[in-house]
Amino acid sequence: MIRKAGFNFPGHTEYLAHAFKTEEFAMMLSNEKLRVVLLTTHLPLKEVPEKVKKEGVLRKLRLINRELRPKKIGVCGLNPHAGEGGLFGREEIEEIEPAVAQARKEGIPAFGPYPSDTLFVRAASGEFDAVLAMYHDQGLIPVKLLGFGKSVNTTLGLPIIRTSVDHGTAYDIAGKGVADEESFKKAVIEAIKLLDKKRPLLELNTNLEGLNQ
Repeated sequence: MIRKAGFNFPGHTEYLAHAFKTEEFAMMLSNEKLRVVLLTTHLPLKEVPEKVKKEGVLRKLRLINRELRPKKIGVCGLNPHAGEGGLFGREEIEEIEPAVAQARKEGIPAFGPYPSDTLFVRAASGEFDAVLAMYHDQGLIPVKLLGFGKSVNTTLGLPIIRTSVDHGTAYDIAGKGVADEESFKKAVIEAIKLLDKKRPLLELNTNLEGLNQ
């Protein structure tokens, strides 16, 4: 609806990145079982393969490593069975695998690409701290299946803390008193947790500023 009014951004994530002049950013949906970061967001599915490039995957892996400090990142393949050795597509061989290999050289604990249908099972069981998905539905379906209404949308890479609910605006139930506030509460709690993690750095910066005055 807002696109029809001239809002030329695919979503809040891209708009906030533009507003804060942030070049490296990502949408992450998380709950108690999964933390999933998206390589691409609101794109027609037919346009996704051309966006799956080595440098883009590598930039997202660097961002995940910097923002989350995970012990292990699982990377999804784009195609069924992660391409099955090129049988179902070559994006894994030509783009994703080289990005993962370069990330490992840089000390980033990235692994894959793996078939997404099994990777999310492994991640939900605790094998991976975060997952990089190639496109919107690939990453968000498992998150919402395991915790719809109890998950949080976090924008990585911004100079501010930004969390949000895991669902849309739901204009169809506005004013009816039937909305579930659980995801909103989770988003507030997550923002507080993120602030607590950043507070030592904020206090250090404040102290340094005081010394320089």
